[in-house]
Amino acid sequence: MKFFASFVLILFAYSSAAAQDLVLWRDSKTLKYGFSDQEGNIVIAPQFDLLKPVQNGTWVTKVGKKYGLLNKKGQEVIAPKYDSVQIVANSCVIVGLEKKFGVVNAKGKEVIAPAFTAVQILQNNVIKVNNGEKLGCYALDGKQILAADYDHITFIEGSRVQARKGSRTTTHALPK
Repeated sequence: MKFFASFVLILFAYSSAAAQDLVLWRDSKTLKYGFSDQEGNIVIAPQFDLLKPVQNGTWVTKVGKKYGLLNKKGQEVIAPKYDSVQIVANSCVIVGLEKKFGVVNAKGKEVIAPAFTAVQILQNNVIKVNNGEKLGCYALDGKQILAADYDHITFIEGSRVQARKGSRTTTHALPK
């Protein structure tokens, strides 16, 4: 069963890469993965312990115990330096490092450093952060909307946020 699952994963990865003129291959000596073109010429030398297709031609990479990201052209977007990567729908990546989380944008820029116990990217393009006890929020470009020192945050009407600190509740406009 393990062999079959590995075979299906490699077949899926191969077909995904082939659609982009890249062919996933594994070096039989080093057991590392890389890419070649349709003619067999090496495009990316085998250097990855894992190459996993995710969405829109993007590939999660793994080197040792660290993860990164390649775009559909095989170019490195995020170097393999994180303990985890999670692609989210709006082209942002939640990254984890030493049990702390942050956000990297589609260009590979770390907009929020891994400093929070939890990060959630919401539908209204706001990043909700949790530092263990308190909540805050950021815009997708990394600009802080509310510092992470609130007990409760509620998003209302898509353009405002209501935040409670102790017994005091305030309402704030979200950036457009």
